[in-house]
Amino acid sequence: MKLLIWIVIALVIIGGIAWFMSSNDIDLDGDASDSDVDTLSENGRVIDTDTAVFDEIDDAMGEIE
Repeated sequence: MKLLIWIVIALVIIGGIAWFMSSNDIDLDGDASDSDVDTLSENGRVIDTDTAVFDEIDDAMGEIE
């Protein structure tokens, strides 16, 4: 009975590792792509840096006041 439990546990662990490895899209070439950059866009403007985000917030706050 213990052997059956250990076999089930091993299958669950191996299945979990296989699922995790298949779900990860790893870029082994090391090339940086544009899809890795988090960007926000509003009305055709692209915000890709923290400074640009804060500038947009300042502009929005200025329009409110």
